[in-house]
Amino acid sequence: MTENTEPGRTRQRAAACAAAAALALCSPALTVPAAADPTGDPAPLPQVHPFKGADEACAGESGETVDQTPWTHSFLGLAGAHELSTGQGVEVALLATAADGGVPALSEAVEGGGSDCLGFGTFLAGVVSARPVEGSGLVGVAPGASLRVLPTGDAGTGLASAEEIADGIGRAVESGARVVLVGTGTWEDSPELEAAAAEAAEADVLVVAPATVATSQGLLPGYPAQEESVLSVAAHDVDGAPVARAPVLLPSGDLARVDLTAPGDRVVGTAPGGGHAAASGDGVAAAFAAGSAALLMAREPELSAREVRERLVSTAYPSPLGAADPLRGGGRIDPLGAMAESGDGAAAGVPGEPFTAGPSPRGSLREVPTAAVVAGSVLLIVLCVLGGAAVRRGRARGRRPASPGEPVEG
Repeated sequence: MTENTEPGRTRQRAAACAAAAALALCSPALTVPAAADPTGDPAPLPQVHPFKGADEACAGESGETVDQTPWTHSFLGLAGAHELSTGQGVEVALLATAADGGVPALSEAVEGGGSDCLGFGTFLAGVVSARPVEGSGLVGVAPGASLRVLPTGDAGTGLASAEEIADGIGRAVESGARVVLVGTGTWEDSPELEAAAAEAAEADVLVVAPATVATSQGLLPGYPAQEESVLSVAAHDVDGAPVARAPVLLPSGDLARVDLTAPGDRVVGTAPGGGHAAASGDGVAAAFAAGSAALLMAREPELSAREVRERLVSTAYPSPLGAADPLRGGGRIDPLGAMAESGDGAAAGVPGEPFTAGPSPRGSLREVPTAAVVAGSVLLIVLCVLGGAAVRRGRARGRRPASPGEPVEG
């Protein structure tokens, strides 16, 4: 963990805000269109964002509550997943500026909550572990998990330096958390951040982070998501398609890492002060993955952080392009599938009546010629499916997050 005194924090934040102001981040709020549900009807929900201008107003109480089940719940099969696990006994550390633990859905879930100006930390906390509340259709991915908020970054803008995120990861490891959710990544790496990610892996703690950071110049690779021990998560929309329209490149020209995709478009979550809000982005997707990790850890506590990460990737709904897909990585996360399959591919005791297929009226494949034909056909199919190529594209780097509502170049 890096040493970070209060004077040092003050200087870092002052420098970050000054740089943001010079780049016009601290400008009047832009008009943000209302969220829409998958049917195309407008949803009167306020938007929350990972960043905002220093002069923009704080997010207020929503006043709107969605009583219907959000699309993400059925898309991820959470009703079935919660029959296997709710994340009970697993602690998730949230690195965000703050989270309002006083809202009804989080009152028994969050430790270390406080006043949340951005509203984004409160939103992520709800995605992970919101408890059922009467009159609300929203339930977190892991409603039995506990969530520890570790304030990270500037409370007024959301900006967090690589050193501040490294410090937050170190504090999370010391607290005993099994999962660390980096609510907002940074577009800059540092030796301290690399060391913090390595120390978390050594301590058997899973770090989950957004694959990219949205800036006014487009999507930039997010850190610490580029570290191999970190679960790097990108957003998909209501149809399961990646939100990013083109691969994101590192300064070296290599493709940015994406392990999985998870819901990150028109998502409903908890709002500071009460009610519901809408949000999008890779940070939201990372919250769904962190909750899924908590479900799996509670069901199979003997799994290491590395094994949990590998299980989530290996049981994802695969991309048609295979594991080399630069936008989807291993595919769409499937929390129910991750818990329903053991490490060797065998079923892991999913509730339900056992079923054994009866004998086929067409006989069995016992004749050598028939078996040879089937084996040859399978081999041909495998050979036809294998292959793919990654196309590198250049991208101009930017140095500030996109303001709320500002178009992001793809």
